[in-house]
Amino acid sequence: MPRIVERLLKIRPEEASFKARGFEACDPTICRRLEQMLESFIGGYNLAVETQDKVELSQRLYAAFDSHHVGFAFEGVGLYLAMLDMLIPGKSYRLNSYFKGAGEHHDYIVAVGAGFAVARIPWGLRAMDGYLRTLDPLIAWCVPCGYGFHEGFFHHRRFIDAAEDPPASLSSLGRQLFDSGLGRSLWWVKGADPLGILAAIDRFPEDRRAELWAGIGIAACYAGGVGVAELLKLEELSGLYRADLLSGLPFAARLRQKAGNYSDTTELACRVLLDRSTSEVADMAEAAAGAVRGQVRGPGITEVYALLRQHLVAKCQTIEKVELYV
Repeated sequence: MPRIVERLLKIRPEEASFKARGFEACDPTICRRLEQMLESFIGGYNLAVETQDKVELSQRLYAAFDSHHVGFAFEGVGLYLAMLDMLIPGKSYRLNSYFKGAGEHHDYIVAVGAGFAVARIPWGLRAMDGYLRTLDPLIAWCVPCGYGFHEGFFHHRRFIDAAEDPPASLSSLGRQLFDSGLGRSLWWVKGADPLGILAAIDRFPEDRRAELWAGIGIAACYAGGVGVAELLKLEELSGLYRADLLSGLPFAARLRQKAGNYSDTTELACRVLLDRSTSEVADMAEAAAGAVRGQVRGPGITEVYALLRQHLVAKCQTIEKVELYV
């Protein structure tokens, strides 16, 4: 790719700062941890722009980022590949090819990154349904989830502060996925502050809150950046939505298990909230996926996610608070 095109496509690392995004001030240590994850996303995207060979790209990502951050870098790759697919269609889809090759162990989070392209390409939302049909339904649901994250992150005054509805063109289950991503974005927008998160969620209609709490569970487990006290406060404040919060943890743990990029912050959340290891919590997601595969034949993309959530919420409703931390 010509250097001038690379320069045009690349994202400046400064865009990851809370100040640039207009987020509320939060604990400086937590803020810096969260910014580093955003910088990893941008770093992965920029490496994708300048590295044509995808095997070499994956090798460069592993060399440049540690185990906690490398997943965010792969997420940035998802943005770049999906953006190319939508802007310059080819004989095959670059994103799907990456899933089947060098990016196979990071397929979930790469698909989340692809959701950013849906938001950034003018016709992305109209093209999304057809694009998703090219992907495995057990992975494809991550794309609209990523789209919701993008809108909450970059347009937080509309979609979080004003609790604006998801785009009307989305199906009811598409809106559910949008809200899951929106919930994850709250982790950054509110600086992982439990009270700030609760206040934000309480501004939403009741029928949207369960999915927002599930998104918070994913972010608290995968991204983390907080300690035991904040995790316990989240669990307390989730109230009637505790099972929804906890249902997000298996998704996050499975992402790390499949990719092999285990993280102390994910282990902490799994131990504190579910009294299980990362691998044990990840196995909950795999068990739910197995049940979904056997339950239906050829489900739609969003239906897969709804069924997974139902299984995991039912499981989490049976799990009592971890006595060690009560």
